[in-house]
Amino acid sequence: MDATLKGLFLREGGKLVSQGLKFLVSRSTSRKTELTETTTETGSLIGPPSVTAAVQPQIIKPALPTSDETTVALKRRLAKELYKAELDLTSGMKIAGKPCDCLDHKHGLYLEAASEELVAQDPGNPVYQEIIDWLKVNHSKLTIEAIASGKYAGEYPVMANQFKQFRKIIMDSAADPQAVTLTLEDAKKLAAEEAVREVEKAWKSASNK
Repeated sequence: MDATLKGLFLREGGKLVSQGLKFLVSRSTSRKTELTETTTETGSLIGPPSVTAAVQPQIIKPALPTSDETTVALKRRLAKELYKAELDLTSGMKIAGKPCDCLDHKHGLYLEAASEELVAQDPGNPVYQEIIDWLKVNHSKLTIEAIASGKYAGEYPVMANQFKQFRKIIMDSAADPQAVTLTLEDAKKLAAEEAVREVEKAWKSASNK
């Protein structure tokens, strides 16, 4: 092969190689552009599938009592406490012939607290303030010393009747009249407590003869 022909082959071969490289580079660039456009349109990326965040369980809050339901419950508690105090007053504020501090340190405190709460819960009923005022006026007559003196023995039955009237007003004013009525179990328990007092009183009386 002469020098002229050899030079021609080298020039033409170099052009073919150069064009082939340009073609490959062009196809690679075109492929990348297509992938980018596809990603932009679909909004997804090529790669492992995304992990969906765990769904948080919905927290269900328990239902709370309505204002009326709360008022009825408070009235029932107050009525029961008035009845207990009424029994103590009926028995002359004594257990087994001895003075008790039930209205001084127990029933009295609860009656005052429950009445104060109902003043705000049921402001249209004046009976709660009447109970609070009654306790303030008569507290000195319900101490152990006052009971032991016998000075107010004749007043206790009258006070018991006043408590009965308070209780009746509260029961009649309840949104649900049956809600403040003492249940059979409540009545049995209170009757049993009263029976114990009477037995102790009779036993004490017999022992002193």
